[in-house]
Amino acid sequence: MENKSEVMDLSRISEDKRIFTTVSYTLMWWSSVIVIQGFALGQGMLPPIGSMNIFQAITAMIVASLILASFFSLNGKAGMKYGIPFAIHARSAFGYKGSKIATLLRSVPAIFWFGIGSWIGASAITEVMQTLFGIGNVMVVFIVFQALQVFLAAMGMKSIKWFESTMAIVIVLIMTYMMIAITKNFSTELTANWVAKGSWGMPFVGAIVMLVGAVFTSAINNSDLTRYLPNKNKSNWLGHLLGIPISNSFLIILGIMAGAAVGEWDPVKALVKISPNTASAIILLIFIALAQITTNLTMNLLPAALTLMDFAKKVSWKVSVVIIGALAVATCPWVIFTSSNFFAFINIYSAFLGPVLGVMLADFYIIRKQELNVDELYSTDSKLYGLTGGWNIAAIISVVIAGIIGIMFSQLSWMVSAPTGFVLYAILNTVFYKKHEEIAAGLLEKK
Repeated sequence: MENKSEVMDLSRISEDKRIFTTVSYTLMWWSSVIVIQGFALGQGMLPPIGSMNIFQAITAMIVASLILASFFSLNGKAGMKYGIPFAIHARSAFGYKGSKIATLLRSVPAIFWFGIGSWIGASAITEVMQTLFGIGNVMVVFIVFQALQVFLAAMGMKSIKWFESTMAIVIVLIMTYMMIAITKNFSTELTANWVAKGSWGMPFVGAIVMLVGAVFTSAINNSDLTRYLPNKNKSNWLGHLLGIPISNSFLIILGIMAGAAVGEWDPVKALVKISPNTASAIILLIFIALAQITTNLTMNLLPAALTLMDFAKKVSWKVSVVIIGALAVATCPWVIFTSSNFFAFINIYSAFLGPVLGVMLADFYIIRKQELNVDELYSTDSKLYGLTGGWNIAAIISVVIAGIIGIMFSQLSWMVSAPTGFVLYAILNTVFYKKHEEIAAGLLEKK
């Protein structure tokens, strides 16, 4: 059950109720970013799927990780400074009504990822059951696994925080063991791939696009988490620089090493192949299950559940997470993850999410000068945020145009659409609302 003093909703979190420290926030990201999909992306950069060598893949990973940390820090500042969630933060750029488009664009892929993550975790648990007991029905395990995550989420943010922080240590220890095992047993394969020719061209750029695209969706709704962080720039930047690149790099390197060692794309099968014995295989499969839970709680279930609460005002947090859990099952993740279009799925949705991030960054840093009027953000008839019946047309046009451009250049996806959305919004917002600065100045004085 939720702690009686803790209410999971869209209200502002005052500074005396911020539950994260820089350390616990960093650990939260360690457990959240470590997800087996990233392991699969690391494998996908090497043959037989990709065409890069280990050095090139690691370089792409470092670049992608630093980009991610920057996106999270920049877009998370509003939540940290004002204690507001993404659904409220988005109203600044999109308007009271228009923000619902932004939250939907973020929540739909989150629901799909929730289902995919749960399916991978259920597959790992089924492998353990079959190894130990000779039985295991993956569909039954999937439903139970999904219910467990819904239960954990329903307990509230404090429970999520402690579960994530504890599991971060366990997961990192298991990953360290895995890397040692791969290095020891597959040194010949790793050496051969390190010196292979590879490619620094489009495969390298495409890998960066893919690695960022798989995670940066959470940068869009990062206010959902930073509103629980102390209002200190040091906490914001350190929390993301220590929390995201390290954990993201750890996992992707593991996937790169596994790909070079056994050439297997399916992450569950790859981990079983690199395991020296049955006991090791069971430990690794448990790691998969834990990694999926920690990621789903913060990066998938949380934003989708808060979005549902924004749409349906009377729905409680507990009811919301149950509904999102059911919707994730309805996405049929067993079909999506085994589809040849899995990587295309990442690029297509990030093409539209890129402009959302670009618009929000332009709004907060260029238009609003990092100053928001929180009372106006919560107002249903705000004249400051969304001057046309609750819609900021400049933001909608920017997302649509930049999203289409992102699809046209699908191999570059967010790399094209995010800066395009940023520039378009900065220009269009001025064109549509010439008196914006006067209105903003007058209302900010009344804060």
